Amino acid sequence: MTTDFASNPIQNRKSKLPVYLILWVFFFSPRLGAESRHYREARGLYDKQQTLMAMLSAQKAVEEEPENADHLFLYGLILTDLKQFSEAEVQLRKALGFRPDSAEFHYRLAALLLQEKMEWKATLGLDRRDTSTRVLRGTEQEALESLEAAVKLDPNHFKARLHLGRNYYEHNQHLKARQQFEAVLEKDPGYPWLHYHLSMLHSNRGEVQTAILELEKELELHPAHSQARLELGEWLVKISRYESALTHLSRIKQDEVHPVDLNYAIAKAHRGLGSPEQALAAARKCLEMDPEFSDAHYLLGQLYRETGKPELARQSMQTFQRVKKSPTR
Repeated sequence: MTTDFASNPIQNRKSKLPVYLILWVFFFSPRLGAESRHYREARGLYDKQQTLMAMLSAQKAVEEEPENADHLFLYGLILTDLKQFSEAEVQLRKALGFRPDSAEFHYRLAALLLQEKMEWKATLGLDRRDTSTRVLRGTEQEALESLEAAVKLDPNHFKARLHLGRNYYEHNQHLKARQQFEAVLEKDPGYPWLHYHLSMLHSNRGEVQTAILELEKELELHPAHSQARLELGEWLVKISRYESALTHLSRIKQDEVHPVDLNYAIAKAHRGLGSPEQALAAARKCLEMDPEFSDAHYLLGQLYRETGKPELARQSMQTFQRVKKSPTR
């Protein structure tokens, strides 16, 4: 027997309500509907570091829901990883426009702007060792403001605090930098990169031993922190603890830090230990990767002179003088 739903208004309303609900969920729900499938795919692929595939899924998710802040944000992160900075910036700004109270969104935009600045400096051939060289000042200021907003919205966003403190430090606002680092120290003294940044403050004040202790503390907490190990090795070379320096430097892989800095430190450590051939090999390797690194040419000239090769020493010193006058160094 068939049922005539139209003949029973009460039964009709009861039976149709779930249908309306199902239709609403299917067509309109931003979280449960079919539109979110691509976002979930993108998130999973991104977590697995399958970045290109993640980008395609994220792009589809944004096309389906162009006002979904989470979708825009994820798409921006993926594009950042792919170094598509201009488009990544567009997506992150859109996400922030829909959710201006998100500390993480402010932080990620700031991180992108700072990364973009470093890429521009590299493209223009500017020496990353020359802290007086400044490009994209407007970008730096906006990044600073975004970091300040992130910390204001979430005082426990420690990564934003460290980046903000580093930004203050690079602009010679050392008191403000210390305040940010110490705020993290109070809440989480074992947070990654914290003691590394504290060491910078101490080294700037000439407190070498305290700076070394902070780097050692960083490595005690995070043994895989290669940049901290490199800088510890550099400090140990400066205070003539060459064997200890080489112990640390030899544990660092070439792709974990800037290889020019690593080989330069190794060359100086071997020179201090009286191993000129090993020092020469490291200095030459350094210059193979960066022929315009003036300090390495100077070191090479010293090593040639010390090993009885005056003509090569003279040539290296001439190159040092030429490179030192170069506008890009």
